[in-house]
Amino acid sequence: MLADVQAMYEASASYFLTFTGHPVLPIQAANDYNQLLESDDRAIMAIWWEDERIIGSLDFRFHHPVENVLWVGALIVQDETPIDRSEIGRWAMRILEEWLRIATEITEIRTAVPLKAADLVRFWQELGYELTPELLRQPVAGKYLRFGIFRKLIERKPSLS
Repeated sequence: MLADVQAMYEASASYFLTFTGHPVLPIQAANDYNQLLESDDRAIMAIWWEDERIIGSLDFRFHHPVENVLWVGALIVQDETPIDRSEIGRWAMRILEEWLRIATEITEIRTAVPLKAADLVRFWQELGYELTPELLRQPVAGKYLRFGIFRKLIERKPSLS
């Protein structure tokens, strides 16, 4: 399984260059797995394709930075996919949101998006995420990038009972 995740990471060069400024480490999957074992609030969900191969992943933390908030740290879809990468990302986020709505007490999802990446900003806005007044400055490849914090509330449907 780690080899499959590592292969997907290596096929996702654009993600790693955008968010770290460097190619993926040859031990990235093993590092992430070890961090999962050390954490009680982090999860990684694989995105599988029809031929039973991993083509992406969602990396998130429960109750971060505060109670009932889910922080999406990474939505990775490999560079070459059978269909549009954005469509796969939208599909994965809709499944995550529905699962959170019916199976958890999470009331909000947050993520950080580089503000200069217009396509990523548009992706999250099209999913119904709104830009908050919060900003982050993170070092990427020797310079600081501004990230906007986007959020979406998880709406609960009223119970029929």
